[in-house]
Amino acid sequence: MIRVNLIRGKRKKRREFNLNFFYVLLPVLVLAGLFLYHRMLTGRIVTLEANIQKASNDIARLKKEIGEVEKFKARKAELQKKVDIISNLNTGRTLPVKMFESLSAALPEKCWIDKLTLSKDRKVSISGIALNNHTIANFMTALGQEGRFQNVVLGSADQTTVMGVKLMRFSLTFQASQN
Repeated sequence: MIRVNLIRGKRKKRREFNLNFFYVLLPVLVLAGLFLYHRMLTGRIVTLEANIQKASNDIARLKKEIGEVEKFKARKAELQKKVDIISNLNTGRTLPVKMFESLSAALPEKCWIDKLTLSKDRKVSISGIALNNHTIANFMTALGQEGRFQNVVLGSADQTTVMGVKLMRFSLTFQASQN
């Protein structure tokens, strides 16, 4: 059996969706979203500009420091050049002294040196006068045994007269060592 209630009683009213409210709320929400998005982008722009400014300041500071480093490098190179020159002068200062000392020790009696030439590659040329060929040979042997001189070679030996005395004019070449 079917029952039908014919008494009118209290019924719940059905709520209808109000479209007017929706048309007002939607643009407000869109505007609020756009406003928040604009604020977010503006904040990012400000942060990025601050980072760019900081990076520019760092670049300027580093360029100044690089300039100072370059000045220090140039100064260091200049000082190193001076130190090298002083070192070369010190080694060049002692070589002639030691060479003359060895040459003097090897020089026999009755032998005189007129001219001595030392080139940059330590090649020594000597011209002088000796009493005879035997004195020249003794001088060459003494130079070879000295240890500071290598490849002692007789260039020429000619007889000459000096103040009425017959003597031998000679020329020698050899290599001076660095010792």
